[in-house]
Amino acid sequence: MFLLLVLPWTAAAEPARVASALTAPIGQSLDAAMRVPGAAPAMAAVVVQGDAAPWIHVRGRVRADGDAPADADTRFYIASQTKSFIGLLAAVLDARGEFPLSRTLAQVWPELQLPAPADPRRIRMEDLLSHQEGLSTDTLNVLTAHVRDVPAADYPRLLASETTSRAAGFRYANIGDLIYGAALEADTGRSWRDWLERALLRPLGLGGVTARNATRAPAQLAWNHQWDGTRWRALRPKPDALMHAAGGLSASPAAMARWMQANLALAGADAALPAAAWSRSQRPIAQARLADGEIDCNGYSLGWYACTYRGQQALMHPGSYDGAVSVTVLVPSARAGLSLMANSDSAMESLQLEWMKAFIGLATGQPGEDERLRKMREAYPANVAAKARKRLAAIDKERADPQWGGWTWRPDADALRACRGEFADALYGTMRVTRGAHGLTARVGELEMTLEPAQPGLFGASTQALEAPEPLRCEADQGRLVWRGKVFRKAR
Repeated sequence: MFLLLVLPWTAAAEPARVASALTAPIGQSLDAAMRVPGAAPAMAAVVVQGDAAPWIHVRGRVRADGDAPADADTRFYIASQTKSFIGLLAAVLDARGEFPLSRTLAQVWPELQLPAPADPRRIRMEDLLSHQEGLSTDTLNVLTAHVRDVPAADYPRLLASETTSRAAGFRYANIGDLIYGAALEADTGRSWRDWLERALLRPLGLGGVTARNATRAPAQLAWNHQWDGTRWRALRPKPDALMHAAGGLSASPAAMARWMQANLALAGADAALPAAAWSRSQRPIAQARLADGEIDCNGYSLGWYACTYRGQQALMHPGSYDGAVSVTVLVPSARAGLSLMANSDSAMESLQLEWMKAFIGLATGQPGEDERLRKMREAYPANVAAKARKRLAAIDKERADPQWGGWTWRPDADALRACRGEFADALYGTMRVTRGAHGLTARVGELEMTLEPAQPGLFGASTQALEAPEPLRCEADQGRLVWRGKVFRKAR
């Protein structure tokens, strides 16, 4: 399925078109990538340039095993690109005096306790959104991304128990945006989703961006996919409970065109928000370290990396999750931007990085970028195959670990029955273990796992994603399950 749209944002009968020197190489290389087995069920590329009508190029299907075509209105999950939206929202609320970026955690939660030397009196909203908060967590990342929604009211307790302090300075992670979203609600009584809708999405005309997938028709949502070397593994669109402030948006190609125009101050799309908010959200305030010898992203603002490539300046933010990868790059000097979305993660990060570099070069008249794209096309089939092999090899390696005892346990009905039921943990909530057609299944929040017997009392817990199994121990005599270091006690 193929779609190519040029959407006019002005009333002109014959709007100017984006230069073919920008669109042709991107479109041709996307088409070539889509012909590679295991690349992606659907991909989209969007280019804006000056006051020309955006160029939108979409190929494929929203689901590998379905017939619904992807188009300019299909919502792709954009994962961490959400941070650039939250950063602009924060700048808007700061400009309006509604929630200052100078506000500290102690001003929001006066009784908050953090692991020393982290000090709530010194951690500002600006620090959170520029990844300079000095905190680290694994538990909150897993919880919010894969298990359940964490209410704003729970954050003071969880920040005290589930974070550690780290060295000062920039370190990219989800925790800052997660805390900002909770602090915003605690301070104002309104969720980050509601603020985003009212203060950002509506004024900018971004109806194609949503933090609530449940409000969209199923045919509008691109499923995520992973390639195992022979077939696709389709992963359901993220449920609303897991759409958090650090990675909680789905967006259509058409909406990303409008988003880029607004950030580049094109076609008047930026006029709906305070002028100060745009500069505040884009101005680097942290020293980042993201480079590969060609592109150097050494600054970070409130949701954009500030990058240099071949002497040219650009703003960029990627997004990735199980089965979905995206990136947006803005080149202010050329008044141009590129947004890429794919509903798979088949070596997509490296592919989109090369597209991003080529686009910056093409937009600013640098030589040699066609050759870069040619090499990229030639290398991509091998990269896709290598990614699939690496995944399967990692799974095989984990399954060969001695802890599993050779996967020889064949529990009888009584042993399985003892491990069924509802088990509770204060952090994760209730884990329900039930018997299905193919053995035991465990569900905690939005996370569902199949339980494969390994050795007495030990199961390998696997999700639909192409990842190695995790140990889940059933201690039936004590009425409990142990998973990820947490003890789930059976309901009496």
